[in-house]
Parts: sequence; structure tokens; C-alpha cells
Amino acid sequence: MILTATAARWLLVLHTAVAVAAVGASTHLCLWLWRYLGGASGKRRALRRFAVLAMVLHGAAFVIGALAYPTYKTRVRIEYFDDADAVAAMVAARAEAQTAIQSRLAGHPVAGPSAAALARETAAAIDGADRIARWFDTKEHWAALGLALAIACAALLLAWDRDRDGDGPALVVRLCALGACGSLWFAAIVGVLTASWRAIGT
Repeated sequence: MILTATAARWLLVLHTAVAVAAVGASTHLCLWLWRYLGGASGKRRALRRFAVLAMVLHGAAFVIGALAYPTYKTRVRIEYFDDADAVAAMVAARAEAQTAIQSRLAGHPVAGPSAAALARETAAAIDGADRIARWFDTKEHWAALGLALAIACAALLLAWDRDRDGDGPALVVRLCALGACGSLWFAAIVGVLTASWRAIGT
């Protein structure tokens, strides 16, 4: 389903808010897990709450992102990142606007960038757009893997009592928590970089 520009903007805002909360909860989980494995057994209840919260927020961010993905694919990926002419037109329009602003500030006409400089900037922008598009698609795979790790981490922490069961799954829990957290940080950074190039509501 392709959303309208207004709906896409609000969904992006919601996705950003939930993703930030997910990153915070997952990071908090890793910190509390480090303390718990260091001997702070009284932190088990809080640790379990953070694990469930991180899992739920991760899942919510993933679902909201999936709802926005068709719009991104059409309005951003196909119409801009995959279209070299659209990127070139954006670079040319930006250069023209900058030249007009400089001319007004200087009080007289200012020469714009040379054809060679504009060609270099256009080539760099096209390469950058292609790279960002590939990173974004990679981010989706990492987010899905991270969600699976978050679910596994929450399930293990809900079932495991270190005081009762010993350190058995400690390493697996730690790896799941770190993997889920790392995937969220990567997804968040790539998402911000993508939006800085082109947002789904534009």
C-alpha cells in the first residue's frame, strides 16, 4: 500500500519515535545484563522487564517500518535513488539555488560551478544514492535478524534464573542481547542517513 505524503510523514515520525525507544531499551538491557552477570542477582526482575520491553519495541519498530516500506520503495528508492536523472536534476537545482543566494548576498551576479565541478558533484551524488539504497535494504535484513535475537533473549531470560540454574545460557543470552542491540543501532543510523538524503514524505 502506497501512502499519501501526509500519512507517510506521520508514519515516519511514529517509526522514528518507536525505533529510538527500542534502541534505548535494548541498550539498557545490555547494561543491566552486564550487571546481572557480574553478580547483581537482585536485578533479575528489572532485567526481564527490559528484555520484554526491548523485544516489543523492536517488533513494533519492525512492523511500522514494514508498513512504510512500500511507500519508501516507490517514492524514494525507485523515484530517486535508482534514477540517476532525478539525482542529477536535484544536484543541478541545488547548485542553481546556491548560485542565486550567493548573487543576492554579493549584490551582483556570481558565476555558478563549472561544468566539470557539477559533473563531479553529480557523479558523487549518484554513487552516494546507490550506496544508501543498498545500506537501507541491508538494514532491513539486520533488523529482522535482530528481532529474532531479541525474542530469543527475552525467552531465555524469562526462563533462566542464574541463582537457580547457574551460568548455563549466560553466553547465549549475552550474544543475543548484543546482537539485537547492534542491529537496532545499525538500523537507526542507516535510517537517519537515508532520511537525510530523501524522506518518504517528500
